[in-house]
Amino acid sequence: MPEPSIPDEDGENAASVETAKPLSKKKILLGIGAVAVVTVGGLLIKLARKDYATEDIETAESLDTRVPTPAELEFATIVRAAAESVGKIMNVSTSGFTVEAKIRSNSGRGTWTAHFQFDEETGHCHYSHPYRGATAPLFFIEEVQRRLSEAATA
Repeated sequence: MPEPSIPDEDGENAASVETAKPLSKKKILLGIGAVAVVTVGGLLIKLARKDYATEDIETAESLDTRVPTPAELEFATIVRAAAESVGKIMNVSTSGFTVEAKIRSNSGRGTWTAHFQFDEETGHCHYSHPYRGATAPLFFIEEVQRRLSEAATA
């Protein structure tokens, strides 16, 4: 709406001048927000509609399956035999030259886990378990190392 005319210095009405009212900050922010939403929304829709080439691959076996070497198979046999000779070892699993053993607690009511990493060439072992004074892991290591050295000399 035009503003009323402003009188000039002589008191006569000058030509009316229309001025635009400044927009409030709220209106400016809302306007920018609406543009941003429309722009972002437009991008999201365009990205959602993008078609990607896909290809289904059918395999007979898992991609994680690895065939153990003959040395790893022999090691697994030695580990199982050693575990049977150590009374507190309930279960062992091997992956390469790494062993995970479930060991029966002293009370016999629970189990705990020990991890062993044997060196393929020397038979040395790095191990970890939660109980500092436990002897079953040490007996197991000694038995595996003894059987490995027997297999190497045979």
